[in-house]
Amino acid sequence: MKRSRSTITLFLSAVLAMAIAFAAAAPANAAPKRSNGRSAVIFVHGFDGTGAAATNCQEYWASAINYFQSKKYTNAQLRTYSYYPKKSGSNGCTWRYTNSDGKYGSRRTSLTAIAKNFANRVYNSYSSAPSGGQKVDVVARSMGGLVVRSALYHVKKGTAGFPPYLYIEDVVTLGSPHDGASGVQLALCKAAYNSPQQCKQMTKGSSFLKGLPQTPSKSAMGTDWTAISSHDDSTVSGNSGAWINAQHKAQFDGSGDNQISHTALKSHKNGTFRARVKDGGAWSSYGQRVAPVVMAHKAVLNRSEY
Repeated sequence: MKRSRSTITLFLSAVLAMAIAFAAAAPANAAPKRSNGRSAVIFVHGFDGTGAAATNCQEYWASAINYFQSKKYTNAQLRTYSYYPKKSGSNGCTWRYTNSDGKYGSRRTSLTAIAKNFANRVYNSYSSAPSGGQKVDVVARSMGGLVVRSALYHVKKGTAGFPPYLYIEDVVTLGSPHDGASGVQLALCKAAYNSPQQCKQMTKGSSFLKGLPQTPSKSAMGTDWTAISSHDDSTVSGNSGAWINAQHKAQFDGSGDNQISHTALKSHKNGTFRARVKDGGAWSSYGQRVAPVVMAHKAVLNRSEY
C-alpha cells in the first residue's frame, strides 16, 4: 500500500509539473487577429563592415522611416533594434543588444545570442500578457534577416532562454544572405577583422545557416514572410536573398542604369525599377515595379501587389 501511494504521489507530482510548464509556455491571452493595417514596425539593421562596428538607427533607416511616416505611421509605431554600440555617442535606436555583463555586441557576437536578445525584447515589449498581446511587423536588412529567422526558429523549437511565443505578423527581408553572403565580401571581412563570428556565420554552408530551415518559422499568430533581393547586389546575390521559401518574393534584375544595390534596398523609395515577383506560384515576368522601400511597406500591410 505504501509503495502504491508513493507511486501515485510521484505520478501526480509529475502531472502537476507538466501542467505548470505548459501554462508557463502557453500564451496568456488569445493571439491577435491577422489584419491589413498599421501595426508597430521594428527595423533591424545589417552587418557593419566599416571601421568600428557602430550604429545610429535613425540615420541607417532614415529613408524607410521617412516613407513609413508619410503613410501615417506614428513615431511610437516605428521602432529600431541594434546589436552594435552607439555611433558617435548618439543613441538613435530604440533597443540595443547587451550581454549578461551589460556590454554591447560586436562582430564577434553570435547571431544566435543576438536573436535571443531580440526575441525577448519583442516578447517583453509586445507579445506578453502585460502589454496586451500586441502584434508587430519586422523589416530587416541583410544580416538582420538572419537574426529574425533565428529568433522565430528558436522560439518555435523551444530553445532555452528564448521566450515561449511571439506575435510577429509580417517579416520583410531586404538583401538578406539566406544562403550565404558574397564570397568576395566575406573574404574582405575575414581579412580585415580576423575572421569574426558573424562573417563565419554568413558563409554559405556554415553550421549556423544549415541549422535554419529553408522555410522560415512562424510566430504563434502565423507570420507572412516577404524576401526582397537584387541581382545588382554585390554583397548578397539575388538568389541568396530570395533563397528562403517565403510566401512572397521580389527580385530586381540589376540591368540597365536604374539598378538596385545592397544599400539601395533599404533606401530607394521613389521611382520604378525592373523586377519580378513571386506570390506562391511561379515567378512573374520582369516589369516595372515600385521601389524596394515601397514594397516593404506594402508587405507589412499584408498587401502583395507591387
